[in-house]
Amino acid sequence: MLAEKRNDVVDFESLALPYLNFIYRSAFRFCGNRSDAEDLSQETFKAAFEKFHQLKDNKKIKSWLFMILRNAFLKRIAKEKKYSQVDIDLVTYNPQEFKNIGEEYFENILNWELQQALNKLNEKYKTPVLLSYISGYSYQEIADMLCIPIGTVMSRIARGKMFLKKEILKRGMREKNNYKKRKSGIRK
Repeated sequence: MLAEKRNDVVDFESLALPYLNFIYRSAFRFCGNRSDAEDLSQETFKAAFEKFHQLKDNKKIKSWLFMILRNAFLKRIAKEKKYSQVDIDLVTYNPQEFKNIGEEYFENILNWELQQALNKLNEKYKTPVLLSYISGYSYQEIADMLCIPIGTVMSRIARGKMFLKKEILKRGMREKNNYKKRKSGIRK
């Protein structure tokens, strides 16, 4: 029995540990901060080790680990009754790209608007959108990670993008109307 346990530890380490950075980066994108990402990563590897005997195909360890991470994250937000903050600024902001303060201001507003829209996006759409656009995974890789058909991935990404676009446009129209009201109020 002891030799069998030792083999499980060695097998788990050799198969799972190469994906430690992947799991941490994914956790960080879900949580938006280092501390929660570290906790979520640790929780993921603990659960994975405990359930290691359930892994049927060693070639699918990356998607299996990701599913454990995703499920742990969903349990966490259900328990806390709040949605995660994905810090879009960390992945899209590059100070060298800006030529003047006006462009930087516009970029910050756009990132804020995107973050607000992401916070409203249903988790089943949010995960594929983040994996595709933030992490750069292909549709097939996302399908493997989430254990869903590639057509479902494509559909969820398309619907997620449509929701984000509508939400950002809706917020923009509200701001435009508020500006018009303020402007007309000043002239009177």
